[in-house]
Amino acid sequence: MNIICWNARGLSNPRAFRQLRMLVSHHSPDVVFIMESKLRIGSLSKFRNVLKFPNGIEVPRVGLSGGLLFLWKSNVNVSMINYGINFVDCYMGFVDGPSWHFSGFYGAPSISQRQFTWELLKKLKDTAPLYPWLVMGDFNEVLSQSDKLGGPLRCENQIDAFRDAIDFCELHDLPYNGDRFTWHNNHSQTSNVKERLDYGFTNTFWADSFITQPVSHLDFFGSDHRALLFSVAIPNVQSQPRFKSRFRFEQIWLQEEKCHDIILEQWKNSATDPTNQVLQNISNCASQLQRWHHSKFSYMPKKIKISQDKVAALNNKHDTSIEHFEELRMSESILDELLTKEEEY
Repeated sequence: MNIICWNARGLSNPRAFRQLRMLVSHHSPDVVFIMESKLRIGSLSKFRNVLKFPNGIEVPRVGLSGGLLFLWKSNVNVSMINYGINFVDCYMGFVDGPSWHFSGFYGAPSISQRQFTWELLKKLKDTAPLYPWLVMGDFNEVLSQSDKLGGPLRCENQIDAFRDAIDFCELHDLPYNGDRFTWHNNHSQTSNVKERLDYGFTNTFWADSFITQPVSHLDFFGSDHRALLFSVAIPNVQSQPRFKSRFRFEQIWLQEEKCHDIILEQWKNSATDPTNQVLQNISNCASQLQRWHHSKFSYMPKKIKISQDKVAALNNKHDTSIEHFEELRMSESILDELLTKEEEY
């Protein structure tokens, strides 16, 4: 089971939504927890429908900031315990399989409110103290000075308060793959700052039921925070193969004369068994249209993959020059143009 956790820094504009759709398409998560969605109430149905998540809850923004989205697929059992402006808390599990306590957590951005964040985390521990517990989110704090690159040192009292809360909850920092720093301020040269603010934690009961996997630090996808990907795995259980999606007629085909020609060529009439002939016609049309689509439009996913890989490579470079950020912005614009074209499909 794949879980994605991401501070999106706003999803109300089309560009951000395209980035989210690419993130979901590339990594096929079963659960998605989004912080800083900055969406009004009533936005949930659009995201569920387009991203193909049958289940979800939303917490609307407060003013122009905040907001959470929590989405899950039908192969995941979720029993909500509680949720608020900066957390979701639930029992989560495989269908006909083991379950665990899951908390999606967003640490208060304001330092003055940070202590209330840690008190909340401690209360969440008491929800199911003997259950395997997975906590993921943007905690807006570092665990040590080594989790910060550039800028002034963090206040030691702030770090200690975070570490005390983690120790009180008996949580352990999960190992990770990818670049260490999950947030950056997008500034160049000496004003560039990078920090590790996004974490995955498990308690001591986790290893009794699940394989301890590393968290993957993915790309930023247009945000200033990297997305986190975590796979929940059960010992001696193979992952289920993903099934191919059913045939879907693409809107962009209507702009091509070849689409009309293929349907005319494949559509036959039968006086003896018209019902069976219609079914056969549909099958033949679907097969030929998919073959034609692959030959004509398969370049688009490849170009998007190449473009996204370039953006990710630039984000992973420890280069703070002005030229580097200009190249990054240009590469991001090219990627967004490709994603815009893909929306026509």
